[in-house]
Amino acid sequence: MTPTWVAALALLVANDHWLKGSGLLPDLMTGKLSDFAGMLVAPVLLATLLRVRSREALLACHVAVGAVFAGIQLSAGFAGQWSALMGALGHPWVITCDPTDLIALPFLLLSWKLLVPQMDAALPALVPMQRTAVAALSVLGLWSTVATSEGGDWGIDPDGEWYEDVFGNVYVNNANDFDISLHVRPLRDDVLIDCDHVSADPGRLLGEQAFGEAEHWVLPGRTNVGIDMPSSEGGQCSAVWIAGEGIEPRILFVGSVSEHPGRWWSGQTFTPESLDSAGVQIQFDADGRSTWLGDGMILFTPKTDAPEQPASCEAPADEARIDWPLSIPDDARVLAVEPGADGCFELQLQELYLAGDEPTNQGTPYAFYLCAPAAGVPFAADEVLRFEETWGGLGSRELRVTLLDPVSLDPRVAESGQAVRVVRYLRGGNNPANIGLAISRKLVAVPAVSCPWQVEDSCASVERHVDLAVPGVANYLQPGAAVSFADVGALHTAILSYSRQRAVLDQSCAEGALALSYDIDFVVIDEPLL
Repeated sequence: MTPTWVAALALLVANDHWLKGSGLLPDLMTGKLSDFAGMLVAPVLLATLLRVRSREALLACHVAVGAVFAGIQLSAGFAGQWSALMGALGHPWVITCDPTDLIALPFLLLSWKLLVPQMDAALPALVPMQRTAVAALSVLGLWSTVATSEGGDWGIDPDGEWYEDVFGNVYVNNANDFDISLHVRPLRDDVLIDCDHVSADPGRLLGEQAFGEAEHWVLPGRTNVGIDMPSSEGGQCSAVWIAGEGIEPRILFVGSVSEHPGRWWSGQTFTPESLDSAGVQIQFDADGRSTWLGDGMILFTPKTDAPEQPASCEAPADEARIDWPLSIPDDARVLAVEPGADGCFELQLQELYLAGDEPTNQGTPYAFYLCAPAAGVPFAADEVLRFEETWGGLGSRELRVTLLDPVSLDPRVAESGQAVRVVRYLRGGNNPANIGLAISRKLVAVPAVSCPWQVEDSCASVERHVDLAVPGVANYLQPGAAVSFADVGALHTAILSYSRQRAVLDQSCAEGALALSYDIDFVVIDEPLL
């Protein structure tokens, strides 16, 4: 009978039977208010119904409420068992598991901190009026925690079953009089999509491998299930893959989650005309064939056919990835350089170290394989090189190879004091502007917009060739071809090796850059300007 508990009960009743769906507060807020108030109402109500008389038993009531609440939000199986139990008591629930509701659990601690100090076992027995008030509040509290919505907030099917509103960005309706099984697969967390490009053809560019583990639903006839569609990493769009027993798969794609915010939808829909723009419907005909109905702006059929690739869109013959072993030598003498048929070069190396003032062999010679364009491997026998590797994050790597003085093992320098030769192998760059800094020029990506996107067979990544240009240079950079740029006292030679634009990036299996937009391999040779 404390003001705190009565206020929480009043908020619970008002929110479930007035605020929800009224538009006075955001749907997300009304969805959580009941949880917050319920964590204050339920433990004390349970303690009253069980007539507990000790702090230990009261603590057990708080723990029990928290455990059931957490179980419902985290486990669809547990939620189903709880629904069955409530149905046996005459109050069937249809529960949507929502782990974000666990944000209400700290209110159990608030219940303990605020309400327990106001309880006093030493008070005399309640007078009849007080006892009646407690009984009335208990009945009201029990009703409020069992029947969470009514009227417009609940759907009632022709058989009299009640179904609670569902929450999601979009929803799926079972337009049949029987149960159907649905499998809902959200986008994987490690799949990044460029919303602008993918929105042009989600059915083809989002393959099944882009989606994660399925959440399984048994949807009663005429009822709805809300689909939560969080924004994809790197964009504002979202997608889910939905299929089921006898149900052809479809992709629900929302180009802008902000235009389809999460909200509460009716628990049931009885006619196609009642569908909202965010609703889709599954209908079986007399022969058992399923049909999808709904807004073509969010509903897409998966496609596996690939458009014909024009010859002008094929990757250049000299294009290849730059690569090198994970184990990098320090200072080493080149004993031989042998080109291979696979586009890689075998460098026979003898590692060196200074013993006093004398370069001394360390270990035995071995082969070091460097995959790069021939113009980007300007090494010769008897040269002494220093190898240094750096990782730039997001999948980018750089191998820097510096020509050394064979006696001092210091970088060889010209009379100007500049290093005689430094070769930089840049793998997995995703920003042409940053790569351009290496040649002191602006590097611009020119997407081949007339070329269709290519979906990888065993990976969710989607990409196409992209041209690179330097303003002032007549032609695009060609893979394997060296282009030199002079600066004050320096000569930069640029060799493009590999370039792709990406619409979808599967970080679990993609090579090179682990960020959207571009994946570029590049070689830069810095020398003094003679």
